[in-house]
Amino acid sequence: MKSLLILCALCAAAAADVHTNKVAKLSFDAPKTYKLTEQDDSMHGESSDKAVALAFWVVDSGDPDAAKSNLTGQFYTMLGSLQWDKPKADKVNGLAASWIDGTGRTTGKKVDLHVLVVGPTATKKYAIVVGIVDQTQAAAHKAEITAILKSVRPAK
Repeated sequence: MKSLLILCALCAAAAADVHTNKVAKLSFDAPKTYKLTEQDDSMHGESSDKAVALAFWVVDSGDPDAAKSNLTGQFYTMLGSLQWDKPKADKVNGLAASWIDGTGRTTGKKVDLHVLVVGPTATKKYAIVVGIVDQTQAAAHKAEITAILKSVRPAK
């Protein structure tokens, strides 16, 4: 049984790419099938089936309300009718974090939003990581998005 667990862990690690942001000194794992564009203080992309959009960007505040406003500003031309659950404070890999779930609409489709605000990091920055998924495919991608968000960790 122990061998099976180790094999499963190795397979999961092999199926992901590590993405590191030097500005915030953070990294996270995303499936190899995701196409991500990386810039100095942000990353964005989508799953191969285009059901999930993924974004990461560096901010100066860890305030959940500021994060929601920042997210709205980043996606103002793409997302509307945003509704948010109450933020949940937590720790992710030793970093203070806030989880925020919500819903919205884009091009006539309902979407679920899963947001992680994490920090301060070693560079005294915060980051917002968001997964946006078509509600009709949310169940199929829930574990994947959760794994991406939970993989956010300090980088060297």
